[in-house]
Amino acid sequence: MRHRILFGSYPIPRFAGIASHNFVVWTDEKGRPLYEINGGAANADGSFNYCAILGPLTAVVTDYADRDLIYRPEFYTRPTSRTTLLLEGNYASIADRWRAAVDVAEQIRHSGLRYSFLVQNSNSVATAIANSIGVAPPRTAIGRVRAPGSYRRLALDRP
Repeated sequence: MRHRILFGSYPIPRFAGIASHNFVVWTDEKGRPLYEINGGAANADGSFNYCAILGPLTAVVTDYADRDLIYRPEFYTRPTSRTTLLLEGNYASIADRWRAAVDVAEQIRHSGLRYSFLVQNSNSVATAIANSIGVAPPRTAIGRVRAPGSYRRLALDRP
């Protein structure tokens, strides 16, 4: 197996698993997660807000070699998470695409956008990340009910 970038979807139990939280993950040749990008709201101290209703929109890059669940969430490892392949390649080609994804995550963090459950949220962040690496998010993981905000194009300033 080669390195991969996967589009993940985690059914949110609070919403009977109908609505999902989308994320993007990079796995190594053995399928182990190396990095993950999640969108959502930030708490005042900068930590990830798992139960967000309001707050600044953020994108968090999790390094699986340096785990900290308060500041960098992990969804790939949850048993109910589902993933779809976005890209597959050697380490260098995936690392190049991942760098573009991390750049967009940084833009989102500093964008000043506000989190909104139905408009701009984790799902719109995952869509922006997928688009940044030149791939559309999988149709099975987006939708107004399944993944609110997944159709939202974030208004990011381009450098």
